Amino acid sequence: MTSQEKKKFGNVMIIGLGMIGGSFAKALKERDLATLYAVDRREGELALGVSTGVIDYPAEISAEFVSKMDVIVLATPVRAMESVLTDLKPFISERTLVTDVGSTKGSVIEAVRRVFGHVPANFIPGHPIAGAEKSGVLASNPLLFEKHMAIVTPLADSNPVLLDRLHRLWRAVGADVVSMDVDHHDHVLASSSHLPHLLAYTLVDALANGERSQDIFKFAAGGFRDFTRIASSDPVMWRDVFMANKEATLATLDHFTDRLADMRAAIEQGDGASMFGVFTRAKSARDHFLRLLEQRTIGSTKEVRPVSVSVLPASAIKGDISLLGDKSLSHKAITIAALSEGVSEIKNVDLTGDVRITMQAFRDMGVVIEEASADHLRVHGVGLRGLKAPIAPINVHQSRESLYLLLPVLAGQSFSVSVVAEEKLLNQSMGDLFSLVRKMGGGVVSEMTDCLPVDLLPGEPSNVSVDLKIGSERLRMSAFLAALYSPVEGSVMTLSTGLSHCEVLLRHFGVTILGHADGFSVVPAPLVGTDIVLSGDEYEAAWLVLLASLLPGSELLIENAGLDSVSFAFLSFLKSIGADISIPEQGEFGLYEGRLQAGFAELNSFSLLPEQSYQFRNELPLLCVAAAYAKGESCIQGVGSLPYYCEDRVLALVDALEHMKIVCAYENGDLLIKGGLPLGGELDCAGDDKLALAMLALGARSQLLTKVNDCQKLLEEFNELESVTMQLGFHCSVAQ
Repeated sequence: MTSQEKKKFGNVMIIGLGMIGGSFAKALKERDLATLYAVDRREGELALGVSTGVIDYPAEISAEFVSKMDVIVLATPVRAMESVLTDLKPFISERTLVTDVGSTKGSVIEAVRRVFGHVPANFIPGHPIAGAEKSGVLASNPLLFEKHMAIVTPLADSNPVLLDRLHRLWRAVGADVVSMDVDHHDHVLASSSHLPHLLAYTLVDALANGERSQDIFKFAAGGFRDFTRIASSDPVMWRDVFMANKEATLATLDHFTDRLADMRAAIEQGDGASMFGVFTRAKSARDHFLRLLEQRTIGSTKEVRPVSVSVLPASAIKGDISLLGDKSLSHKAITIAALSEGVSEIKNVDLTGDVRITMQAFRDMGVVIEEASADHLRVHGVGLRGLKAPIAPINVHQSRESLYLLLPVLAGQSFSVSVVAEEKLLNQSMGDLFSLVRKMGGGVVSEMTDCLPVDLLPGEPSNVSVDLKIGSERLRMSAFLAALYSPVEGSVMTLSTGLSHCEVLLRHFGVTILGHADGFSVVPAPLVGTDIVLSGDEYEAAWLVLLASLLPGSELLIENAGLDSVSFAFLSFLKSIGADISIPEQGEFGLYEGRLQAGFAELNSFSLLPEQSYQFRNELPLLCVAAAYAKGESCIQGVGSLPYYCEDRVLALVDALEHMKIVCAYENGDLLIKGGLPLGGELDCAGDDKLALAMLALGARSQLLTKVNDCQKLLEEFNELESVTMQLGFHCSVAQ
């Protein structure tokens, strides 16, 4: 036998060699971490424990054995704890760690106090969140605790050295260890474990004693089996649990009974929306639980497969097409509909990619969102302040669009909430957005200044007056949402007073927005649910128009354009340099909506002033492509004064132009491009979807095939790329 000095945890005694105690013993023994002793009133279990290799030696509660133990684990039924502790009391040394595995902690602490008159510093309760329906030492499983939680519930005067040993002991058998207050533990377990067992036992008993019991069990399917599985657990143990954790169980049961009564009323009254709301929130909560479970069991790594898109020269764009709704508009429409009063029907909505992050966040907060079809949502709005506190932090993952929409909305609610993110959104300064949220009157708490994760705390609402120093469309929408929560009139001052989709969408939902010389005023009033059909994606429309302008023989008609002031100005500029474009008329709410037509035309060189470069900063890659095919030399001024990400995108395209033998020069922040015929070749868009589209346009009439790498983001943002280009006859292929 290995000497005790080589055993990390020394001598460990298990009192109660059932499934939990046996699994713990076997886990330690197989890892050679301790010498295992066991006590059990059933001598047969002890004999089986030795013969099956679960323990090393049988033992008894006596000075001979107890005095030499380093750890004693009480794995007896909860109601037997007091008796066992009474037997142990004369022999326990202060250096011995004594712990338990019971699923209630308050009753164990009470038993300890009755026996000792106080809670000794070496008694530290614990509870592994693991188990099975089987019982007895033969059910021992050394992997039972792997990737499961083990809760340690120390008291204020618990011995810190022994507490650390208990943490290490549970970690050694594969558990994820957390500390928790005794009372909090009992209420949490009453909800997560005790109540489900009570419901399962009661349901099976009720059905078994009903008139149709034979047919019920005969025809019950997997759902019944899965829900009632835990009714096969040890009845004696669960009787003891409910008697020991009476108060917490009754409180949880009363809360559940109230919700069950609400559901009964909804069924009786035919209230489908209420039922759907409960089902939606429940699905969201369970999905959250499954995500946590998956992270604990297999981690969160995912495979990323590289994607490239190739373009053959000598294409043409021909045909009529309706584009799927603008992704940014889809985010915004879902947000505004969720905050409206009444039902909204949103059609031509893009439900791909991170739009579902925004949608899921509102579902997590009680908004019923029905998916009537692949591009049609029915949103049951709850009003500006009608959201419910989510059960977990709101996770925007890597979606900047979701973050900018959700943060001001959450700051306007009456509950506290945490917002978390992943990868690229972590540790990035969000100073402008956080500053905006602070103006709403609540608390904004983050570990790193103005970085995620963040806690939002409700406060006294303040009148919102925002002076936007940058032209960000996302921040503009955030400002309008914040202004909706002003007690009196909110105001948003903008760099550009031209119309954007922000104001148009809000007006669709009944918001009064007054324009003035330097911005807008928002009159506080409830949002009203409405029906809306979203227009096609503006950047995709601009890209297709540019392709049609560059490719001889092209005739393009986009049926559902919806151009704001910037898109209108951009297409008007293309017309001014020779493009053959027919722009739709201005509609009721100020957008240029309807049929957008374009065909081939020879483009002329141009000069873009710095203020125009800033206005078209998102479209500049497309204008660089237009300059590459135009007659003469074009000059784009003020590139060096653009936001860094816009400048970087332009300079990346300049590298692509030079790679394809187009003559360029970038000096003092100005860009010169001499028109010619691109050679073709292999390019890398560095995961930038707008840059990828510009590179594809650059290769549209090149001399050789053009291949653009790292296009995963492009296909996420423009998921219809293949179907749209195929429909219009543009020779574009995707490869992984």
